[in-house]
Amino acid sequence: MHNPLQVLKHYWGYDGFRPGQAEVIDSILSGHDTLALMPTGGGKSITFQVPALANPGICLVVSPLVALMKDQVKNLQKRGILSAFISSEMPHWEILQQLDNCILGDYKFLYISPERISSELFQEKLKTLSRKVNLLVVDEAHCISQWGQDFRPSYVGIADFLAQLPKRPVVSAFTATATERVKQDIMGSLRLQNPVTVVTGFDRPNLFFRVVTRKGGKETDNSVLNYVKKHEDESGIIYCATKKNADKIYGLLQQYGIEAGHYHAGLSLEERKKNQDDFTYDRIRVMVATNAFGMGIDKSNVRYVLHYNMPQSLEYYYQEAGRAGRDGEEAECVLFFSKQDIMINKRLLEYKSTESIESDPQVRRNDYQKLNRMIDYCETQQCLRQFILSYFGDNSPCTCDKCSNCVVVEDEEEENYIQTKKEKKKAFQLANLTPKGQELFEQLRKCRTELAAEKGVPPYIICSDKTLTDMCAKCPADNEDMETVYGMGVQKIQSYGEHFTKIIIDFLEEQSAAGGADAETLQLTTELTPEQIEETTGITVAASPAREKKLPFYIAPGKLDEVELTDTCMISELTNRINELCDEEDQKNRKKLTAAFVNTLLIQKGYIEEATEGEEKVKHITEKGKEAGIQEEERYGKYGRKYYALVHTRESQEMILGELREYLADLTDE
Repeated sequence: MHNPLQVLKHYWGYDGFRPGQAEVIDSILSGHDTLALMPTGGGKSITFQVPALANPGICLVVSPLVALMKDQVKNLQKRGILSAFISSEMPHWEILQQLDNCILGDYKFLYISPERISSELFQEKLKTLSRKVNLLVVDEAHCISQWGQDFRPSYVGIADFLAQLPKRPVVSAFTATATERVKQDIMGSLRLQNPVTVVTGFDRPNLFFRVVTRKGGKETDNSVLNYVKKHEDESGIIYCATKKNADKIYGLLQQYGIEAGHYHAGLSLEERKKNQDDFTYDRIRVMVATNAFGMGIDKSNVRYVLHYNMPQSLEYYYQEAGRAGRDGEEAECVLFFSKQDIMINKRLLEYKSTESIESDPQVRRNDYQKLNRMIDYCETQQCLRQFILSYFGDNSPCTCDKCSNCVVVEDEEEENYIQTKKEKKKAFQLANLTPKGQELFEQLRKCRTELAAEKGVPPYIICSDKTLTDMCAKCPADNEDMETVYGMGVQKIQSYGEHFTKIIIDFLEEQSAAGGADAETLQLTTELTPEQIEETTGITVAASPAREKKLPFYIAPGKLDEVELTDTCMISELTNRINELCDEEDQKNRKKLTAAFVNTLLIQKGYIEEATEGEEKVKHITEKGKEAGIQEEERYGKYGRKYYALVHTRESQEMILGELREYLADLTDE
């Protein structure tokens, strides 16, 4: 067995693991079945590739998408790791050849779809191949659960496949988004043995979340167009609920001279591949797509993800939004919400249920529950980040200054903020590179582009901007020196090291011949003060206007006397009437009063209590609450499910206003 850190350094050039990666790797290397929940962009692939390379034998990876398999195999091969994939697109002789290569050669990874596992040809080769398999990886494992999104019935056969093996390998399953119910379903369906569950957290702190309410139609079209035009030098994805909307927005962007592509199931395979490649290689900046453009998209520099329509579930939304900011830099996720989206998604769910021969009523109810939670997200006044994390069972404390419900966000202010942020980012980049350093950086970047074109891969596969910057700082003169550069592993040094060192040596010689300094004294990187940056670059580094945090809800206690009472009402109806009485300035700078806040207050005061029933939290009236006038009303959902709603009489409405007066008085005293 090789040391995992040595494997990481040798093939990837990194000196250490990201948070959570080491825990997953240790679990697999210790021989434990493992379920890992890692956010999109969290470095999931390394956590199973490293232990597979540290041990002898083959790692069999079950993956749902051909594009995902191709990308993974291409990336591994570029690092000098023998890998192969099998898909239905391949002819019989090629599949046979790939399987024989794995059996006879020193292949470390074989990627295969769940449908291929049960094929007659694979089963034929299984007896020989199985002796070499030491690790089986199930990627996008939420597909195995009928309670998750993207359910794939073929995934269910993986457990039967494992049962056929003469020696069961270690099994690991990975997903970015899963509720507690989905987690349990994954472990049960795969029949994991005493699994170790590793949850690295669902939070993506570099993402800013916004919900923007629009009327739909032309109003949303204009908002999307304005956003893209303001970010014309950045890569972004626009998700639409239907093919019709995707084509419409694609045409709109083209009309205004914005280079964009589109991607949905109505396009040919060739057109989809071309558009995806154009987006990956930065030939176009914007991709307009349905949710068909999702899993397997590994483009690190996506600066924004817009949702033209509300998705059907928070699982879909968070996975799609997670395509932004995979390089760790700040990115924005904006959901444009209109009431039309609710009807669109209900029609899509109805169509889904009528198309499915084996439509399960429970699954259908689950789909509608997910849609309702998605609607709640769009309409909530709570912290958007906390709402998402809570949905996935992550109840860790969240101090959020990166969502539109926690900070004041106005269109004009936001535009200024973004522009200032761009200037600040540019200035910071220049702060680490002198003008001469910037000149060398551009030459290295040009070399990287040429190498990428020659190898047929995106530039970031060759190396990152951070790696090029480190080359400018260290000026490696040979491959031995190159080992000290961030992100340059053995394989990358062998493949590209001499190309970069030649650029560096030639640059230094030119500087010396022109009367400049040599490598020892030539200053290519430095830390500059804002004043020095302005003197050197002409850029004024203005402090980024701080996002002003919204203040807690407040209304003058006397105004509560103006609240109109009704015979009975839901708590949300009462809070809406209270919010309407707030001053206009307060409405802009303060959070709204929410039903959730009032219910929490009533729980604290002993009027209602909250209990967990199954997977749902249910509120019940206490004796004190009944005395105050709170009532339970039996109701039925659209699909016949019975539930009890809390209804407030005039008496309990008066009680709530009294409790709010007391709360506001205490707030004033503080």
